[in-house]
Amino acid sequence: MSFTKIRILFVESSLELIPEELYNHPDVIKTCKRYGIPASRVILDKSLHYNAMSSLSLKWKRGRPDILHICLLIASDTPLVYEGSIELFFHILDGRVFKIRGGTRIPKHFERFKGVMADLLRNNKVPPISLEPLIFKVADNLEEFIGREGKLILLWEKGEPATMDNIVREALRENAIIGIGAFPHGDFEESTIKYAYRKYSVMSGRQLTAWGVTSRLICAIEDIISKATITSNA
Repeated sequence: MSFTKIRILFVESSLELIPEELYNHPDVIKTCKRYGIPASRVILDKSLHYNAMSSLSLKWKRGRPDILHICLLIASDTPLVYEGSIELFFHILDGRVFKIRGGTRIPKHFERFKGVMADLLRNNKVPPISLEPLIFKVADNLEEFIGREGKLILLWEKGEPATMDNIVREALRENAIIGIGAFPHGDFEESTIKYAYRKYSVMSGRQLTAWGVTSRLICAIEDIISKATITSNA
């Protein structure tokens, strides 16, 4: 196995700005007054907008930006990201795919994270006027992204059972992207599943959270890469 970079994609991340049809809901108005910003600059958050979300389609998959936040904090907390050995991307429900530049510090405070994400979704990059943004759009939809980046291995509870080690080794061998769902409930959209050339389950008989899967993936990557490095230097 020759070493190459690993790409991780958080798929169908539950991240979006408040939809226009909710702007006049009391919960949304309350949030806007609390933060002193218009609804167009507020991230949809189920903990604040639960009642407002009752009329939304696919409401069970929406309003959970905390899932992506936790996953990104875990995934970025490894030297391999700073070295460029791991590249991080996330895909959101409206289709867009974003890349996080290596070495970028994900805000640890959740409210700060939501503020950064609101700027990102409005401008497609942060900082908005930077020529070398820390986070930026790389594709308008998953089809475009996969078509350019190559194969997708989707971690899916209905997939073929596999160990995380074997998944990482295949991703390295095939230069494939590893996809993790970053939404609270429900299943991947059919349009997402069709882009995966492999679908694997690492649940071991029980359901794992997105951040649980992420932590296991990062540990497996670190272990395999460290062993490969030791072997190549021997």
